Amino acid sequence: MFSGTADAAPPVTLGGGSGIYVEQLDDPSSTADCTLTSIGYDRDGKLVGLTAGHCGEVGARIAAEYTRSGGIGVIANKSAGNDWAVIVFDPSRVNPTKQVAQSVINSVGAPPVIGDIACKNGRTTGYTCGPVWEATPNWFRSQVCANHGDSGAPVILGDRLVGMVVAGTDFDAGPISIELPACKGAGDLIHEPELSTTISMVLADIDRHGGAGAGFRPF
Repeated sequence: MFSGTADAAPPVTLGGGSGIYVEQLDDPSSTADCTLTSIGYDRDGKLVGLTAGHCGEVGARIAAEYTRSGGIGVIANKSAGNDWAVIVFDPSRVNPTKQVAQSVINSVGAPPVIGDIACKNGRTTGYTCGPVWEATPNWFRSQVCANHGDSGAPVILGDRLVGMVVAGTDFDAGPISIELPACKGAGDLIHEPELSTTISMVLADIDRHGGAGAGFRPF
């Protein structure tokens, strides 16, 4: 996947919701399946993408899922604590797009509030929507369907990017915490809520951190 022969491959089209393979540096023969949150440019004009920080370490190479075109980018910046990673893409190997399947990202939006119907687009469970149950300035829980491989998936309200899927979570109702099964697909009505970070927190943290991705704006 990351052999030199991939250099001859044609450019791949990537956007928020595209599936990616992330090289695992502790075992270079393995990869993690993840989802690209968004693609765009940082203040230095580099073509960059966002995904969940737990997908890989700085220096890990990236491949596109469906074409298996490898070496198209590398993780150049990350925060384990706030669970984000910045990928710097080779602009000769990647064509950015605003739309992947049903999701379109035209701008960055404010964090959602309780009662909003949020949607996400992940490489495993696709495009799904659900209500927001709990919301803070830094994270929120919603009933969008997600499973392994959807980490990094963009959460949108309309065409505004508002969050990034990072984990499944228990259903908390006051003193009661219920462990529900992970969602298997759009038709799965009873499943665990998903925890997402707000994109406003992520971008502010990248700016504080500095380096690749600072000043990010979606394509």
